Amino acid sequence: MSESLLQYGNRIHIYTNVCQFIINQLNITFDQLCQFHYNHNNHNNNNQQYELVNTDLFVDKNTSNIINNHYNISNKIQIQNRMNYIRFIQSNLYTTIQMNIQKLSGWYLLIYRLLTNIPSILICFIYGLLLNKIKQNYIMIIPCIGCILTCILLIINLLLNFKFNKNSIIFILISGIIYGLFGKSNAINLCVYSYITENSQKNKRTNIIGRLLGINFFGLAIGTLLLGIFYRFLSYFEIIIFVMIGNLLIIIILLFLIKNSKKSLFNSSSSSSSSSPSTTTTTQSVEVMMNQSDESHVEQRDFNDNLTAITNSCTYKEHKTFCQNIISYLLKPLLILKSSYQFLFPKRTNNNNNNNNNNNNNNKHIYILILFSTILLKQITKSGEQDVTLLYLMNQSNLLWNTELYTYYITCYYSLMFIQLIILLPIIENKFLIRDTTLIIIGLFTEMIRLLILSLLHYKILIFLSVIIGSPACYITTCTKSLISKLVIYNHELNISLTIISIIEIIANFIGGFLFIFIYNKTLLYYSSFIFIFDVILNIPVLIIFIWLRYKLIEYELNTN
Repeated sequence: MSESLLQYGNRIHIYTNVCQFIINQLNITFDQLCQFHYNHNNHNNNNQQYELVNTDLFVDKNTSNIINNHYNISNKIQIQNRMNYIRFIQSNLYTTIQMNIQKLSGWYLLIYRLLTNIPSILICFIYGLLLNKIKQNYIMIIPCIGCILTCILLIINLLLNFKFNKNSIIFILISGIIYGLFGKSNAINLCVYSYITENSQKNKRTNIIGRLLGINFFGLAIGTLLLGIFYRFLSYFEIIIFVMIGNLLIIIILLFLIKNSKKSLFNSSSSSSSSSPSTTTTTQSVEVMMNQSDESHVEQRDFNDNLTAITNSCTYKEHKTFCQNIISYLLKPLLILKSSYQFLFPKRTNNNNNNNNNNNNNNKHIYILILFSTILLKQITKSGEQDVTLLYLMNQSNLLWNTELYTYYITCYYSLMFIQLIILLPIIENKFLIRDTTLIIIGLFTEMIRLLILSLLHYKILIFLSVIIGSPACYITTCTKSLISKLVIYNHELNISLTIISIIEIIANFIGGFLFIFIYNKTLLYYSSFIFIFDVILNIPVLIIFIWLRYKLIEYELNTN
């Protein structure tokens, strides 16, 4: 919920700042421009009290009805022509300003997306390394702290804007960097998916992951609904305060109400050091020296010297072991990269005794690679569509939408996805036993229909109706992640696959943002809704892949059984 409030609130705030910046660059507004032309024309007409009949004689207008009617008609024609010219100038100026707002805000949204996603790639990779060492709730606290720091910086920005600069976007971009350096919500999703896949059965995993994504969509729906309410009755400042308080409550819940069976890195290291051979050697050596001192009655001074020497030797061993642990943790990212590469591209085994099993294992990794590629392509379209939808719906020349209506559109979209995953998905799995690939194909078909309605039909009711039709698209991500978790057998491979999914999603975020913003700006003058048709074109190969993969996975299941 706080994630949707912060992210969508920042995007809308960037858009409104760009609008204010461009409009404030004009010397006059539209009304002032029209008023200027109208007063200027009336001033010229009122000053013309007499008309020139010939070079020597001025004739009053009121002296002749014929001349008066002639000039009345000519003045009306001139005024009408000038007003039409003013409307033409106004419409052209309005279109030019609106296009500049769309293009400039699109590039700023792209920069914001890049600054928030590029740092989180490395951070999520580090979290993947520590996933087996640090408690999962501790990792989930870190993005909440980053969100609080981001809100503090945005509050400083708003307080400074009242005194200095009303159109500054620098603070929003810097806050995006800070939020990305703490891992964003991707770190939380990584920990939650890891916990669910480790503590669930394969046959129930699709249902459980669907519930998780359903709750996620429910939070997004509540967040966007609150965003519309805040923009209607309050302001952006109250949104930031609400997000900061919400993250403080999340930290309290994670610290005191969430229990985890995993040992912390510090506890495990201390326990391992306490049970290490060096400590045991120290205890045994001291006991031997005590026995020898009692038996041989050596002098106390010699005994203290020997004891000090043994203690120094054991301290050196402990220090050496500690340094080795530090070096191993520093080199562990390289080992994880190596294991990730081996997981994605394993060596093909050709054993005549187990030829069938070897073929199944080789095919399994091919299917996993294909699923990773589909996640990349789908996340590219999803992330690019988020920014473009904001620009397209807020484009006044198309639909005359406002900020509040846009938030209600997003709320309707996420609410229907929540209903699909929480209510309909368990019924479908229990009653009809539909395969994951079949649900993915259904989701792709409905999403393509939604995009076509959004691009071809410019009516608000039909756009909201397209959301209802396209809500089964939530099955795509849910069932794809479920398929990957079912194909992966070992726990260490499962953690690697979850880390790879998080990194793929982050990389796809700024690839999709750049690609869609670039195409939208290039086609804005000619056909602004072409970007949604382009989205449909990108979904066609994904649909073909899953149709092919459906039959291959059926063969794989038969061979493994």
